[in-house]
Amino acid sequence: MPSEVTEEFIIVIAVVIIGLVLFGFTTSYFIPHEIFSLAQQQASSISSSTTISVGPLIIGSSGASTVIEVYNPAVAGNVTLIVFPEPSYLQQAVGLVTPQSPPQFSVYLSNGKLAKNTIISVPIYDISGKITYGSQITAYSVPFNTPVTVVVNGVSESNYILVVWVLYNSNGYWFRIAYTFTGVPST
Repeated sequence: MPSEVTEEFIIVIAVVIIGLVLFGFTTSYFIPHEIFSLAQQQASSISSSTTISVGPLIIGSSGASTVIEVYNPAVAGNVTLIVFPEPSYLQQAVGLVTPQSPPQFSVYLSNGKLAKNTIISVPIYDISGKITYGSQITAYSVPFNTPVTVVVNGVSESNYILVVWVLYNSNGYWFRIAYTFTGVPST
């Protein structure tokens, strides 16, 4: 009789341990996946109602500048900008190009102050959930619905465009919710 109780007790403990392992596996896999899915849906929703206005690209002796406004009347708060130069022949592939080296740019708010910079060390996803960029990069946080001035160093030729990425952080994940490029530069 005592050996039967011991055997049943061991079986109960084994079943509980197996249940805990399965629960742990399920939790560690499905919860992060669900959190990412919710973040992706939120980014996609914001993306669908966001537009970007870009002023003319002005080339000077020290670099290039333009005015950018990320517009979405339904959203308050901030988005994050990454701006990098690319040769103008890449205009047709602007949704596919990524920074080849860390871009050297600054963003100034409408009051003339430098926007807050952020170092992004985790992958940046597009709204379909694919990784767009996977290296560390510096970006600037700017408010929705407010024009900002972007200055990019090292662009002195008129055969370059500026590629603009608008990023949104949702549940700790970074999503590129919009992108565009500047037009033909003027001096």
